[in-house]
Amino acid sequence: MRVLLAAASSPERLHNLVPLAWALRTAGHDVKIAGEPSFVDEILTTGCVAADLELAEFTELWRPAVVVSDAAVPAGSEAVRLRGPLDEAGPGFDTVPPSLRDPVAGARPIRHVPYFGPVEVPGWLRRKARRSRVLLSLTDATLAGPAFDAVAGLDAEVVWATDPASIPAGVTMPPNVRLVDAAPPVAVLPTCTAVVHDGDASLALAAAAHGLPQLSLTETPIGARIAAVGAGRVGPASAVAELASLRGAAEALREEIAALPAPRAVVAELTRA
Repeated sequence: MRVLLAAASSPERLHNLVPLAWALRTAGHDVKIAGEPSFVDEILTTGCVAADLELAEFTELWRPAVVVSDAAVPAGSEAVRLRGPLDEAGPGFDTVPPSLRDPVAGARPIRHVPYFGPVEVPGWLRRKARRSRVLLSLTDATLAGPAFDAVAGLDAEVVWATDPASIPAGVTMPPNVRLVDAAPPVAVLPTCTAVVHDGDASLALAAAAHGLPQLSLTETPIGARIAAVGAGRVGPASAVAELASLRGAAEALREEIAALPAPRAVVAELTRA
């Protein structure tokens, strides 16, 4: 069966579609991902077939039996929507677990499978950590100072993938912080006990899928929802000291996600016709 997935020009939104795309492909279906011409190279990194034509034009030409669209792509009333952590709740499939959403008619949960593109396990991760590990992910380096002050007292190795030159002048890095060239979440999260980030929605949902307490230094809808169920905090870096007490709720959220239908279970529903 021909299935067309429509992706917005956003790596985060594309990555939310990829686990379903691969589930469809391994079930034997002919799958293509449509996107803007400037986004084709990004689609190709997923190992899927890319179509760089306008969506309506290509749909008429290829005539797929099913169209699955990211919520940010206007794909017509017949398209099945796949929503993620960047979207509001609505009809269609949703990779955000029910406890982090308001109930919406027609919403169907699908298990979130963290995907961040092709990665290589970094050399530093091939050695066993001597103590617990916390992943620090900051896109705004001005937050480094408060973050360093807060994590300095942790009995943990704090890993941050960044260029040392990005650290603001005058900021002192504590001895338990380790700067690395790369810290791909899919490789690093299974080795961590907590995550501190500055609002990355994809990382927030991935941390939830791994049962990790998390601190979001900025307010985001998904961060606020995770905090509301007790699996995280939103606030200043000093709140990192509270994360250990959230482990039970974080593990309960992980179990909720794990119990949801996997992408391969959704394939049968999508292709029944």
